[in-house]
Amino acid sequence: MKLKSKLSDYTEAEFMEILSELFTGVSETREDAEEYVNSLVDHITEVTEHPEKSDLLYYPLEGREDSAAGVMKEIKEWRAKNGKPGFKS
Repeated sequence: MKLKSKLSDYTEAEFMEILSELFTGVSETREDAEEYVNSLVDHITEVTEHPEKSDLLYYPLEGREDSAAGVMKEIKEWRAKNGKPGFKS
C-alpha cells in the first residue's frame, strides 16, 4: 500500500491494514524487513500525531488492548478528544 501524508487521507480499513501488518509480523522473506517496519512505525507516529509516539505501538498502557484493534481504538479516541480529523469515509 502506498503511504499517505495525513491520517484523514486513509479509510479506517486502510489504516488497519498497516497496523495489522505490524502486529501480525512483516514477511520474513522481505530482505528489508527491519527497515520496512521502522518506516511503518515512523509513518504511524507521524500521521497519528499521538503523544505516546512509538510507545503507542510497543508499550500499551495498562488496560489497553495490545493489538492492532487496541491501537486503532486509542488513535480514534485521542484524535476525537483533541479535535483532530478522523479517517475519511
